[in-house]
Amino acid sequence: MTQSAVSQALSRLRLTLKDEVFVRCGNGMRPSNYAVQIYPEIRLALSTIRAVVGSKEFFDPDSSERNFKLAMGDYGEHLLLPELLHVFAGYSGALTVQNQPNTDPAVIARLEQARLDLLFDVRRPVSVSIESCELVTEELVVICREDHPRLGGFLSVEQFLGERHVVLAIGEGSHTLLERIPGMQLIENRRIAASVNQYVAIPRLVEATDAIATLPRRMADYFMEREAIRILPFPFPGAIFDVFMAWHRSFNGDPAHTWLRDSVRDLAKRL
Repeated sequence: MTQSAVSQALSRLRLTLKDEVFVRCGNGMRPSNYAVQIYPEIRLALSTIRAVVGSKEFFDPDSSERNFKLAMGDYGEHLLLPELLHVFAGYSGALTVQNQPNTDPAVIARLEQARLDLLFDVRRPVSVSIESCELVTEELVVICREDHPRLGGFLSVEQFLGERHVVLAIGEGSHTLLERIPGMQLIENRRIAASVNQYVAIPRLVEATDAIATLPRRMADYFMEREAIRILPFPFPGAIFDVFMAWHRSFNGDPAHTWLRDSVRDLAKRL
């Protein structure tokens, strides 16, 4: 569109909404308060229309410049995201990923507004506008330093509760990994040595101390190849959980989004 066409369209939009929509601010423009207020609903409606109109279109990753917006923790960033970028690199298009933490309190709202392509979490979102699927089933294990002075190849419940722990804090630190897993009993008697907000910090702290930590098996395997640590079985029963992939249902007819979901599912089978 030419500049004059944009100006005319904006004038019509102002008449329709009875609002300035954009106001001058310094050398630029900023949206009015009303525009900010209605933006989420307008974006959702346009996303739905775009998905319906484009439902018969063919997605070509060799020519697309699509930027996919994801929300995953460092579990996904370590295990899934590198493989997804490897898939992108196999095409000549300019596919990109923009990731944000899945612990952000506003992440579900963004998913419900179709401002997010995919959310990965151990909890299945409950909303009429959101669809989800089970991506992988994960097992919990315990890690300790390779030459831990008190632990052998088996870890009893008493030893688990008697050792100091490095825990992964979720969000503002009010929950840990175990407390976030559905059906997992709260282990209130653990002796916490340190709380961290990234998986990557845990193995270094474990390697440098006598502390132990509880990790998903795939993360523990990843770190054991890089740090002097050992993997022990988790001493409590039912130490498994599911990782879910969720998206707004308006994306069901979007060929690019369908391609992304299928690619992620294929990668998850090989993790």
